[in-house]
Amino acid sequence: MISEEDNILLIDKKGKKYMVKCRGKFHSHYGVLDLNEVVGKDYGIKIKTHRGDEFIVLKPTFIDYIEKMRKMPQIIQSKDAAMIVAITGLNRGDKVVEGGIGSGALTIFLANVIYPGKIYSYEIREDFAEIAEKNIKEHKIDNVFIKMKDIYSGIEEKNVDLVALDIPEPEKVVENAYDSLKFGGFIFAYTPSIEQMLRFREKAKDYFKIKTIECILREYESKKLGTRPKTLMVGHTGFLTFGRKIF
Repeated sequence: MISEEDNILLIDKKGKKYMVKCRGKFHSHYGVLDLNEVVGKDYGIKIKTHRGDEFIVLKPTFIDYIEKMRKMPQIIQSKDAAMIVAITGLNRGDKVVEGGIGSGALTIFLANVIYPGKIYSYEIREDFAEIAEKNIKEHKIDNVFIKMKDIYSGIEEKNVDLVALDIPEPEKVVENAYDSLKFGGFIFAYTPSIEQMLRFREKAKDYFKIKTIECILREYESKKLGTRPKTLMVGHTGFLTFGRKIF
């Protein structure tokens, strides 16, 4: 049942999504919605603007929230975050150390996957940490702990399942990550450029079993004349390099 304190997801007739608090009025190109009309109702209902155009009201997933939340630095997209989970096998109750929290997109994704496991995020920029903390609180996540410390200087946590790095020089964390990880645990580095990726691989190969991938996302569209890939696609976002502690 919807309450006035809830975030709700509105979807218009063209499929565009809007994340709003369920209170007051919402102004759109299709007219004005009185959100008080949906309080006390179940998700999935339709609501009309004053002009008669319909919106569907849904309960947002954490992916919807990540798409709509405030972002400052470039984020690790959900397609790449999903690959991290798929390759490392992260599960409920796991422990994650994160180097570079950014806006908190990857943090929120992983926190939902491993809950009630904990994430310890190292960040040196107060502006990034402030935005990430607001995004995390807005999503009502309580298993993330932000540490205003430089991960290059060391990792305090032990018996860790994953060390995830979105920082300029992830190769500088390899030795400390190895000491913090449990056997079978993973180190992960997100690097936009080939040069960064190669530097990390060169350092990490002596400690971990390494592999690098990238995730290309291509959506298809169906029309009367046929089905084809969409002209626009999400191409290269970053190289995803994984290392597993097996020796």
